[in-house]
Amino acid sequence: MVRMILAVAVATSLLACKADPAPSPLAAAATAGTRDAELSHPHPILHVRSLAASQTYYRDVLGFKVDWDHGDPPSFGAVSRGDASIFLCQGCVGPPGAWMMIFARDVDKLYDELRSRHALIRLPPTNMPWQLREMHVADLDGNVIRFGSSIPE
Repeated sequence: MVRMILAVAVATSLLACKADPAPSPLAAAATAGTRDAELSHPHPILHVRSLAASQTYYRDVLGFKVDWDHGDPPSFGAVSRGDASIFLCQGCVGPPGAWMMIFARDVDKLYDELRSRHALIRLPPTNMPWQLREMHVADLDGNVIRFGSSIPE
């Protein structure tokens, strides 16, 4: 009797562990990111309260493209602009408040664009002692992107 119960339990668990039929956007990103290199560039994972609200802010205010989202309902996704790619995770990975650096060709031009879209600018373009011109922009959850470019000579 114990063997039969154990066999039914094993069969039930194997049937319940079906692979997700939808392709994983993370697996696709891992494959694409390592085609020509041993390692990809980093993909920061930011804690957000609402994936949908964050995707809207990154798209409509910061000019990023929404690449994909995952889950039912979606709770994880990616946005990108140029070579910068950011993962957004609703309610995971620790508290919000991360900082990251993204280099821009012209931080002053980017500042004008983001200011016109009402981005949460914490520091306008400023010449820093480390020979970068930087601005700091927050998202809806307090994560901060430091956009920087070389100081024109």
